[in-house]
Amino acid sequence: MPRVVAPCFALLAFGSSFWLLVCLLAGTREPWDAEAYWTIAYPSSGLLAGIIGFRFDSRGWLAGLVLTLSQFPVMLMLAGLGPMSAFGLVLLGALAVPTMIASTAGSWLGRRSRRR
Repeated sequence: MPRVVAPCFALLAFGSSFWLLVCLLAGTREPWDAEAYWTIAYPSSGLLAGIIGFRFDSRGWLAGLVLTLSQFPVMLMLAGLGPMSAFGLVLLGALAVPTMIASTAGSWLGRRSRRR
């Protein structure tokens, strides 16, 4: 398990930077308030999760989970802790499922290609 901690922290920093950039470009305090969230930002995060998952030897699903949940620190930083924060965290958990599938698929493909 400790071998995965450093990559997860690096991914948290990368993901937070990605979502902060989304907020800054859109002029919003929460990534999902951006007009292009569902058409560009969220699909891009799924693609990134698959690419990053490709590099994970095991536990590739963590890439999608961490990348999606890294929106939460950005929301806390820009919007603060509010009455809807718990709901937002639950929603992020649900939004993480497709990115976890993408990163798991990427991890599987990566392991398979390294075997050859």
